[in-house]
Amino acid sequence: MSASVVYAGSGLSTIDAKSRLTIPAELRDAVAQSSGENSVCLQRHPRLPCLIGYGRTEKTQRKIDLDTQWQAAINRGGEFDREEAGASASSIFETSFEASGRFVIQPMLKKFGRLTSDRAFFFGVTTHFMLWDPDVFKASAPPSFAHVGEELDFWLEEFARRGK
Repeated sequence: MSASVVYAGSGLSTIDAKSRLTIPAELRDAVAQSSGENSVCLQRHPRLPCLIGYGRTEKTQRKIDLDTQWQAAINRGGEFDREEAGASASSIFETSFEASGRFVIQPMLKKFGRLTSDRAFFFGVTTHFMLWDPDVFKASAPPSFAHVGEELDFWLEEFARRGK
């Protein structure tokens, strides 16, 4: 496992009737490197209508960051609610994926990620990747993600060209 994993790249996957989808190769390699095996952690994004994903190293780092924030609050004589700060961990699910990157997404995550179409758009944001329904992305992504929207358009055109 490595703390120097960078999640970069993008791709589009189909979601089949059994809720199986595939992590794009560039992101899959980073997840496997972080986890030391074919295991991915997924959770709902705290503010946006999508999911985020990462490997075990980043999952462990989230705990370290929480402890660091708690210690900083103690050092400055402030208060820190560990339950409130750590509540996002309630939606972290870890699942295995095949060598091809294919995995089954849990129904609750599918619902919270608003993955209602038959496609999922993945893109890396350095410390993790984001997983969006393409239609939800087009309707809800922040303006700062405009260039990522161009990547989504590329992948949608590729899928249309290949008849998927």
